[in-house]
Amino acid sequence: MARFEKGNKQGNRFTSENQPKRKGRGKLSVLNYIRQTTGKRVDPQSSKEEILKVIQHIYESSPSDLEPLIKDPNDPHKPNPNTPMWVLSIISAINTDMRYGRTSTIEMLFDRVFGKATQTIEGEINTNVNPVDLSVLTTEELLQYNALLEKIKTGNNGKE
Repeated sequence: MARFEKGNKQGNRFTSENQPKRKGRGKLSVLNYIRQTTGKRVDPQSSKEEILKVIQHIYESSPSDLEPLIKDPNDPHKPNPNTPMWVLSIISAINTDMRYGRTSTIEMLFDRVFGKATQTIEGEINTNVNPVDLSVLTTEELLQYNALLEKIKTGNNGKE
C-alpha cells in the first residue's frame, strides 16, 4: 500500500541517484516569511512586560477610552490602521464578550497577567498506625529487626 510498486507510472522511486534538490523542510522562519511577503523589515519591539502592561491598560479602560484605538479617525467603519492587530483582537473579543454576557476573554487576560488561581485539593486519608512496643524484644531480636528495616530501606531485597 505505501510501497512504490514496479510498473507505477506516477512519480519516481527514490534511489541514491534520484534525490530531491532540497532535503527536508524549508528553513524559512515566520519572520522571514512576513518580510518576504510584505516587503517590510520585521523587528519585534515589544517585551513581555510591555505587552502585559498594554493588556492591563485594556481591561482597566472604559469602552469610550478604547474607541480611538479601535476605529479609524477618518472612517469609523474601518479599524485603526495604526493599532497593532493583537490589540484590536483583544478589544474586539472583549466587546463581543460584553455583548453576549460572557467573561471568558477577561478571565484569560487575568490569568495571563496575574497567573492562574491555585486550586486546593482536599481529601480524607484514614491511616491506622499501631504503635509497636519494642521493649518486649530481646537484643538478638532487635538486631534482626534493625537488619530487616535496613533491607527494606535499601530496597535491594537483600541482594548486594
